[in-house]
Formats: sequence, structure tokens, C-alpha cells
Amino acid sequence: MFSLLYNFMLCILAIAALPKMLWQWFVLGKYRESLSQRLGCTLPSFQPKEGQKVIWIHAVSMGETRAVIPLYRLIRQTFPESAVVISTTTETGNAEAKRSMPDADAHFFLPLDFSWVIRRVMKRMRPTTLILCESDFWYHLLKIAKEKGVHLALVNGKVSERSSNRFKKVSFFTKRLFSYFDILCVQSDRYCQRFLSMGIPQEKLIVTGNLKFDSPVKKKGIVELQLLRSKLKISETDRVLIIGSTHPSEEDWMLSALEKVWEKIPSLKVLLFPRHPERFDDVYKLITDRGFACSRYSAALSEEDRLILVDAMGLLNECYQIADVAIVGGSFVSHVGGHNIFEPVLLGIPTLFGPNMYGQPDLTEMILSAHAGKQVKIDELADALIEILETPFVHRRYVEACEQLTKEVQGSSQRTFDQIFQPKTGL
Repeated sequence: MFSLLYNFMLCILAIAALPKMLWQWFVLGKYRESLSQRLGCTLPSFQPKEGQKVIWIHAVSMGETRAVIPLYRLIRQTFPESAVVISTTTETGNAEAKRSMPDADAHFFLPLDFSWVIRRVMKRMRPTTLILCESDFWYHLLKIAKEKGVHLALVNGKVSERSSNRFKKVSFFTKRLFSYFDILCVQSDRYCQRFLSMGIPQEKLIVTGNLKFDSPVKKKGIVELQLLRSKLKISETDRVLIIGSTHPSEEDWMLSALEKVWEKIPSLKVLLFPRHPERFDDVYKLITDRGFACSRYSAALSEEDRLILVDAMGLLNECYQIADVAIVGGSFVSHVGGHNIFEPVLLGIPTLFGPNMYGQPDLTEMILSAHAGKQVKIDELADALIEILETPFVHRRYVEACEQLTKEVQGSSQRTFDQIFQPKTGL
């Protein structure tokens, strides 16, 4: 009865969302790759061999996908005969999975959580272990997997205070939903306490740390970095600022801040990475309408332009390596809650971010405590950039703090792996 009601409610939500999805499909080109699988119209082509064990990893978007890479590699190394499949929710996550885990046996989009669709996917995949990343909890996915005897694990687990309060209001559903998990590996004591307050049994919870701290760093050599700078028309005397994962309004605010910075540091080159690819054209129009000379990465670059719009995916981590300083977006607007500010810190880059980091409280606290980054309001951004770029000892202090912090926090992927793949899992 509960499953029937859940299907009915999900159907209403899907019907309500469909017009917007179709408009984005036709007008913006969004969901071109994912819509058919998301609606359950097509199934992944993968089918396991007879008797083959299947480990299914699900991540939502690019950040979660990058987080599971070290865990994925441990699984591949330890269980070479098992099939490992990766599902994601967003197209950016799917693209990242294909790029960073190309040897996975399948890459596909998780369909909407209708019982009949999930049963078809489960029958096709036949997983022995299902690993969910962070906070993507789907009732039918968990319920049907458990009915099939699948070992269920949450990794890099987190739950916001708002979501925790919502779960507590529907405790009958929350207890049913989380009862299907065999183990929940969470990022910190803060999140562990929130899960406990929701009624999750203590014996299912374990703090293993944040997988993002173990994200692989593909450091380039000196020659490769010189080639990258040359490709981007950045000279040896230019200073470089990377602005990553920006959302609407943030680009406009940052352009205002940059005017002041360029007055003091005219040699500053800025690479701007909007969070969502469907916004590339809108961001370019905003920049040119404001009178800034701007090159697009996908077009001919000019040495004269101090601002480059990077209208391609998968280049942010690579470009961080030529940065003198970074800004991570999603933290100046109020509705996002911040993004992964540890990614540039992991590369030794002094990192600035905004006041709205409620989605990443542990990262924020850790980086601020280590003095590896600085949290600023938008009207403080220009002065903070100038201080870091114009004062060598300040810049060096941040770099050393980044390097020290990186050494201290890694190891989560091994701890998580050890907890999931105990003898009782059968693997």
C-alpha cells in the first residue's frame, strides 16, 4: 500500500516537472543524453556474465562522482573479476564518470524511482552490492535492492540540518527508508549526530571521513603546465585567478570586484568556469554587455583579453594547477550552499569563498581552522584578492597551510572500503 502511494506521489511530481524538462530539452539542449534513461524508456545495455558479482556505485553529479574515484579504484584493484557499474543523475556527473572511470563496465543514468522501472533495472544489473554516495536516498531503489539480497551501503554520507528536520517530521517513512541500509559511512561526527537524531541505529553508523579528501590529483609536469599556459595565451609574467562553479548573479558580482583588482594588477588573467554548461552563452553575453573583452575557450583566444570564459567541461582541476589564487562559487548566492572548496586546496591553491557555505560546514570549518582559505563577503572579495596576489608572504602562508592540511586529512577511501567489504558481504 505504501509503495502504491509513493508511486502515485512520484507520478504527480514527474508530470508537474515534465513540461519544464521538455522545454529545457528542446530549447537548451539539456537532458539530451539522459531523458530516455531517466524516464525508464531505455535500459543500460550492460548485462553481467553468469555468476559474476556486480558492484553498483551511484553518484548524483560531478562532485559526488569525483569523490568516489579513489573508492572505485580500490574496488577495481581488489575485485578484478567483479563487474563495476556507475550510475549518475546529472549529465555532468555521467561525463565525469566516463572520463575518470572509463574502465567501468557500464555508465548509465539512474531512472526515476518508480517501482516497475527500478525492478527492470535491478533485473538487468543483478547487483550484489549497491553503494550510494552522500545524500541521494530513493525508497524503491533501496527497498527493491534489499528484497533482492543486495548489500546496501552509504558512503561519504551527509545530511543537512534542514533535511534532518524534515526527515524527523516523517519518522515513519525515515525509519522504513534507512532500515534498508546495512551500513552508513558518514563524513563527520556532525553528520553522525544528525543521523542518530533521525532514529538511525548507532550500530549502522560509522565515521570514515570525507572521500573528497582522497580525490586523485593529476598533477602536470612543468612542460605540460607551460603548454597549458601557452594554449590559454597566458604569459610567464601574468598572474592567474580561477573562478570555479559560478551560479547566476555571481558572475555579475565578481565582474564588479575584478574591476578594482585589475586597476591594481593589470597583468591578472581570469579564467571563469560557470557551473552549468547550458549557461555558457548567457554568461558570455553578460560579460560582453558589461563591456569586458572576453575570449571563449572554444573559440580563438586572444593575448589581449584578460578574461577567458571556459565553455568546456572537465578542465577545472587541470587549470587550477596554473592558478595563483582561486574563488569557488555557489557560496555567494543564498540558495546553493557552496561547492567543493577542498579541490583547489588539495593542489596548494589559496582559496576564497563566500558566506553561504551551509551545504559544506565541515569543509568550511576545516579549511578556515587550517588557514588554507578565506571566507569573504562579495564586497570584501577585491581586497582579499589584492592582498594575496600583491603580498608574497601572505600567498606563501596560504600555500603552506594547504599542503599541511592535505597531508593530515587523507585516508577516507581505505577506511570506507574496509567497512563496506567485510567478510559478511560475500566479496
